[in-house]
Amino acid sequence: MSDKLAIRQHAVKKACDSYNDLMDEVIRLSDVLEAVGNGIARPTGLSVARYQVLAAVEAEAAPVVTIASQLGHTRQSVQRVADLLVDDGLACYRPNPAHQRAKLLEATPSGHTALHRMQAAYEDLALRTTDGLDLERLELARQTLIELRHRLRSELT
Repeated sequence: MSDKLAIRQHAVKKACDSYNDLMDEVIRLSDVLEAVGNGIARPTGLSVARYQVLAAVEAEAAPVVTIASQLGHTRQSVQRVADLLVDDGLACYRPNPAHQRAKLLEATPSGHTALHRMQAAYEDLALRTTDGLDLERLELARQTLIELRHRLRSELT
């Protein structure tokens, strides 16, 4: 085997190993984020899923299909969460002038209160977990994840 081929094979293996290691860490981080998020959400009457849906309508009411698209979730999963928010009085449905059947989901005053409590808890969490971290490295990590997300999304077409 030529030296060039051996060097190329080593580089390919190293890239694959680095990619796999990063994806493993992203999955582990996602699991921890969900657990910690649900822990800090519990006192607010929310969960991470409820928070995401409620935050999507914080400023403006929207149909469930639009919220699902923004969050990258299925309409059915967002519909289920939206219905739970409505059942708990944190959101309500109102008529949609643009579409008779696709009602608009809107946060209620109780929903806004829960959302603001959750946002304050997340800010505290962010301050605790970023204390002492180099913010430039944190931004570089964010940009790298964005680039990987775009590249992976292009694989879906």
